[in-house]
Amino acid sequence: MYLNLNKSLIKLIIIFLVISSASAQEKKEKITDVENISARNISWAILQTIPSVTWINDRNDINSRNAFGLKWNITPLNISFSTNKFVSPVQFFMVNPMRKYTGSFEVFVQPEWALTSLDYSGYDRFAVSAGGRINIPVKNYGEHLYVSLGGKYNFRNNSLTGKNGYYSIEGGMYVLFGIFGLTYNYNFDDRSKYSFGINFKYW
Repeated sequence: MYLNLNKSLIKLIIIFLVISSASAQEKKEKITDVENISARNISWAILQTIPSVTWINDRNDINSRNAFGLKWNITPLNISFSTNKFVSPVQFFMVNPMRKYTGSFEVFVQPEWALTSLDYSGYDRFAVSAGGRINIPVKNYGEHLYVSLGGKYNFRNNSLTGKNGYYSIEGGMYVLFGIFGLTYNYNFDDRSKYSFGINFKYW
């Protein structure tokens, strides 16, 4: 009887091992290192349509207010300071966030749309800014906190003065891997002296 129990136990162990091996093989076959490039690009493009919010100074000699608007952030070019010699420091549009917040220089474009008319200043509601900024890590190589400093030109037509835009200096502070940030722009223009906003960037 003791021998029969041993034989039964051995059979059960063999059956268990066979089933486990087959299950592991099935799981292994499902795992793949091939990246679905289409899904990656489509999901990235959809996330880029989510706007950040901004407040635009709208003023003349008598009145002043801050108009609410939406802003999008596009990075055509990023040059990282922290990549090793085997990896190119340059990326276009789809920028790895680690390359950005660990220290980099980037060229950016920012479409902007005010949700109300800028009646005091006379500027159009729609504008496009273009410029460059440097990103500097502050805490945990930039993962927890990094800052940026840059300059840009705001292409925004003014129906009252005939101007087509103005220059700005931009500063920013970002947390949570660069997903959330606060930005401030000092504008070299008497009719829109500043703008500030809450930056959202989903990688």
